[in-house]
Amino acid sequence: MELDYNPSYKTIIKKNKWVSTAASIWIQSTSGSAYTFAIYSQVLKTSQGYNQSTLDTISVFKDFGANVGVLSGLLYSAVTNPSRSSRIGGPWVVLAAGAALVFVGYFFMWMSVVGNLPRPPVLLMGLYMLLASNATTCFNTANVVTAVHNFPDYKGTVVGIMKVTIFFFHLHCYQLYFLLVL
Repeated sequence: MELDYNPSYKTIIKKNKWVSTAASIWIQSTSGSAYTFAIYSQVLKTSQGYNQSTLDTISVFKDFGANVGVLSGLLYSAVTNPSRSSRIGGPWVVLAAGAALVFVGYFFMWMSVVGNLPRPPVLLMGLYMLLASNATTCFNTANVVTAVHNFPDYKGTVVGIMKVTIFFFHLHCYQLYFLLVL
């Protein structure tokens, strides 16, 4: 066994399951933006001239994107396959895909709301919402599955910690919003 007397930070972070868990908790705490739809839906409704029925349609796209994580699961399986000889892969690829989805989705929604883009058809706005909310499944898949692999004897506990983090963070966001704005 060869000892490394001068380990790099990259090696320490890569091999430490506790650092991975702490990073996952931080990512989970910021990844539930679909849960805050009630905060910005009124602005979306007024700026786009939607009625409540149309806003409900956008919300269905949000719910579908946030709850159908098949693509993120397939991506995770593809990039973490131990039989692959490629060095490019791991949960960070799924996290990067989630970051790209949330950026693209919310960026185009924002551009539409502020008027930099012409008012998109409802289905296109729904697609923006689906992309943005589907990022949540990427973050959940990468963080929860990695945590389960890191702590195989405490699967239920670690899944509970990862999932409750989203709830508590966004509960506090709602409280802060209503305290400051309303």
